[in-house]
Amino acid sequence: MYQNWIDLGLKKGITDLEVFAVRNKSLKLSVYQNKLDQHVQSDVESITIRGIYENKLSTVRFENLSDSNVDHLLDQLKANAKALTVVEPAIIFEGSESYPEVKDELFDFGSIPVIQKIDLLKNLEQKILANSSVTQVQSSIYQEVDTETTLVNSKGLHLSRHNTYAYAYAIGVFQKDDDIKTAYDIKLAKNFNEFDINQMAETTVTKGVAMLGGTSIRSGEYPVVFSNEMFADILEVFSSIFSGEAAYRNMTFLKDKVNQQIAGSDINLVDDPLHPDAHFKTGFDDEGVACSKRYIVENGVFKGFNHNLKTAAIFKEKPTGNGFRGGISTTNFFLEPQEKDFDTLISDIKDGVYITDMVGLHAGVKTVSGEFSLQASGFKIKNGKLDHPVKMIVVSGNFFEAINRVKGIGSDLKFGLSGVGSPSVYVESLMIGGGA
Repeated sequence: MYQNWIDLGLKKGITDLEVFAVRNKSLKLSVYQNKLDQHVQSDVESITIRGIYENKLSTVRFENLSDSNVDHLLDQLKANAKALTVVEPAIIFEGSESYPEVKDELFDFGSIPVIQKIDLLKNLEQKILANSSVTQVQSSIYQEVDTETTLVNSKGLHLSRHNTYAYAYAIGVFQKDDDIKTAYDIKLAKNFNEFDINQMAETTVTKGVAMLGGTSIRSGEYPVVFSNEMFADILEVFSSIFSGEAAYRNMTFLKDKVNQQIAGSDINLVDDPLHPDAHFKTGFDDEGVACSKRYIVENGVFKGFNHNLKTAAIFKEKPTGNGFRGGISTTNFFLEPQEKDFDTLISDIKDGVYITDMVGLHAGVKTVSGEFSLQASGFKIKNGKLDHPVKMIVVSGNFFEAINRVKGIGSDLKFGLSGVGSPSVYVESLMIGGGA
């Protein structure tokens, strides 16, 4: 079918043509107070056609296309190209020399009866409610996704990938006197049998109870340790500064910093599409370029930007396999761990702060300058041990300064659902605004 569309486009005078199709099947369930309150099932195919006409690259997107209206959309693609006034590289990729083999488990979540998935949520809700500090469970969510991607173009490229996964969590509300907190633990599974509701409930309860009774602290500069999840969130927010698009538009401090020292020598930032601990693996980007492991920052030295076809042509470099969703993004982007366990990492801190939660990660961050100021909570570190929870604090600093003041990196690498990962990170000092 797709090849017929390409043939039709070429007959219409389109120089080169590409069809990028994604079929996404999903199921979402939600339980509240032991009753199913949401059951949403979808099966959608979204298609992007890119074509070069009069040396300009144009794009049309649609859902659930049939052969009957392809003719009209190809005419629309030509009209869009004629209307373009910005001259940028127009490239349909002929393919990489080779592609990595992706070994990923494909579990048929649809083979599990829906009632079994609902029971998982009901049991998770009840196990969390069994704790005396829990006043309610706001919601229990289960979602499964089955995604098939196909890329075909007029240069003979034909690639496909397939991914299945599911995740579940429940949001518990915890209270002690007037102090109220929420906590949850998202479990992503590649096989339904990986869901362990006892472990999920225990982790949720442990998180929630530990946060109760928090106090503020005196404002000042403190040694700060970010949990693996929180530093991964910071990396995710700042990942755009490593994009060739940001360099092209002068939206990154790193514009002229390639092969320069930008961080401490312990900092290694890696993009690895096949990392064994990551949730998702991919062998090619949305433009058909093979993905591969790359050091973006190695021993503190910035090695170069992530590129799609357009920015690679602009900077006269090779594409890096980071062309996704019409832009540039990382695959599995992470800070390389070291050998210190958490207890060792904080053992020499006499008076510090351990950050386990942050709010306002987009509003409180200026990616170009590196400045950040974020509401946070966590725990006081006293004499090398976690002492008591802290809340109502603001952690402030500069990303570029922080990665030059890292005193320790943990061994506890963890990837989030976004594909960004980090171990716990000890920064020598940051400003903490407290209420005391």
